[in-house]
Amino acid sequence: MPLGDIAGEAVGGVLRVAGRILFELIVELAIKGMGHVLIRILRPKAEPGEMACALVGLLFWALLITVGIVVHQRAVA
Repeated sequence: MPLGDIAGEAVGGVLRVAGRILFELIVELAIKGMGHVLIRILRPKAEPGEMACALVGLLFWALLITVGIVVHQRAVA
């Protein structure tokens, strides 16, 4: 096996791990974390599930992006 193939496999493995870590950070912190915070604000005594946190977080970010786009379009126009 040539040295280039070994190096290519190593770099591919490192990039795969780095991508997985980045994906986990984005999903866990940004989406699920925001969903957890919002659910805890609206229902302080409830312990939100993982799926509920993910759904509320996705809805929050979708709404935030939509509002940002609308505000930007109105400011530019």
